[in-house]
Amino acid sequence: MIDTKAKEIGENSFLKLIDIVPDAIVIIDKKGDIKYVNSQTEEMFGYNKDELIGQKIEILVPDRHKKEHTGHRDKYAHSPIRRSMGSGLDLHGKRKDGSEIPLDIMLSPFETTEGRLVISVIRDISSHKEMENQAKRKASQLEDVVSSMTHDLKTPLLATKTSCSHMLEGYFGNLTEEQKQVIELLQQSSENSLTLVKNLLSVFRYESRFYKLLLEQVDISTLLNKAIDSVKSLASENKITFKIVPCKFELKCDVFEIERVLVNLLSNAIKHSPTGENVEIKAIKDVDGNIIVTIEDKGLGISKEDLPNLFNRFWYSRRSNPNAHSTGLGLYLSKQIVEAHGGKIWAESAVGKGTKMSFKIPSLIES
Repeated sequence: MIDTKAKEIGENSFLKLIDIVPDAIVIIDKKGDIKYVNSQTEEMFGYNKDELIGQKIEILVPDRHKKEHTGHRDKYAHSPIRRSMGSGLDLHGKRKDGSEIPLDIMLSPFETTEGRLVISVIRDISSHKEMENQAKRKASQLEDVVSSMTHDLKTPLLATKTSCSHMLEGYFGNLTEEQKQVIELLQQSSENSLTLVKNLLSVFRYESRFYKLLLEQVDISTLLNKAIDSVKSLASENKITFKIVPCKFELKCDVFEIERVLVNLLSNAIKHSPTGENVEIKAIKDVDGNIIVTIEDKGLGISKEDLPNLFNRFWYSRRSNPNAHSTGLGLYLSKQIVEAHGGKIWAESAVGKGTKMSFKIPSLIES
């Protein structure tokens, strides 16, 4: 009798406690029947307690999701686990009047004398979603402005580059050696400016956090060979050869973006390698299924002081190669791309011992 009384007191105290919690709380049994709701649930969904107790939890689920939700609920009942808020799911609830609200929900199973129950802590995130949507709209508007500016900047630069190429090819008559040198400098300047404009737009897209990766399955050797083809002319100018460690496996990634990372790293390795040396390229899959790509050169290396700054925006050290052209964005952008894939990028180097640049991404990532 004392135990029963103590149990009743404990249950009453528990119910009083959750009734003052600022979030809506719904407790259901393994069949999905609602056993208890607090006052915040009434306020959030527009029902009173009597209308909800004994109903299936799907009464609070939008019609288009009810069938799917029932399947998820049955699956959860067989192997219930605690799921915290902010788990990234796009969840919505349905009010009594039929309107919908975006929600964040925490689930937690607990055992009682009447069997296992599940407590749902439900939070209305309408204001958060509205702020997020406003941020997306602003980012989209800003991207439109940046894209327009980028186009306006690229047009004259491309015209300059094309005109320089035509002059060097003799379209407008023969040039003296001095004239060729001046035009080659103009052409190089235009190419550097074009690279800077393109990288600035890419950096903006990644920093806005709304960049969507276009994932596809690709063979790693195909990806490496495409990147090498893109830098062959630069390698030829510097008489650099490639040593590729054979590899054969696939990964899922944004092919265009990861190829851009590879081209950045290969270009850096070529520019900082002594004439006639080779650049080694290796890709492996570790025991956890991560893909690790390493590009190693035999250049002058990077000092201990410069190494921590390597992936910073607009940072570039001219101590290792003062004649190399750089926008200071290549490695920073590479870091943004790799991290967007859920991976990381790093460098190992010492003065006089060359540089080893590596990045790691999961072999499979969620879209």
